[in-house]
Amino acid sequence: MSFNDRRIEVAKAAWQVIVREGLDRTSMRAIAQELGSSTGVVTHYFRDKEALILFALEQVFENIVEDMKACADQWQGTERLEKMIFLALPMESIDRDDWKVWVAFLGYSIGREHLVQEHRKRYDSLRQVICQELADLQTAKLIRGDLDLTLEANALIALVDGIGTGVVICPEQFSAEQQQYLVRRHINSLQSSF
Repeated sequence: MSFNDRRIEVAKAAWQVIVREGLDRTSMRAIAQELGSSTGVVTHYFRDKEALILFALEQVFENIVEDMKACADQWQGTERLEKMIFLALPMESIDRDDWKVWVAFLGYSIGREHLVQEHRKRYDSLRQVICQELADLQTAKLIRGDLDLTLEANALIALVDGIGTGVVICPEQFSAEQQQYLVRRHINSLQSSF
């Protein structure tokens, strides 16, 4: 097993502990126990809990962005944007675990400027992907030409964040169908009226 593969395995163990215990109760020792190894093994791959959590978040984020880009190759028009946004939503129980960790880390970041910057970097990257998609739709005249694309990308991100947080707090609040409906409703409001 390569060094990076082992790091991913350690990060997955951390993910499980965070989902089960919460970020504040997650320790290197608890992660080692989840992994079935010693704390020394965990610290060999990550200097501290923060570095481990950042790595795990980056893996999830990269997977979502890669999935969004792959989705773009399979669909066309506004349906492509819908499918891309759906990938970021917690429609399945496994996605809810990702969201639990994301929300926990977001709260943990408050007061830690370097961690806030890490979140900002990820949001900027996601905003660029969505803005490009919106620009392509605008060029194809599938959405209105008078839209502020950055504002609309931010609105879609805020919609996803709101749904994701809502599902973490109250899982029965939004079914997968309701999540899809809300995204479609917003995207339909961007479309040209001719």
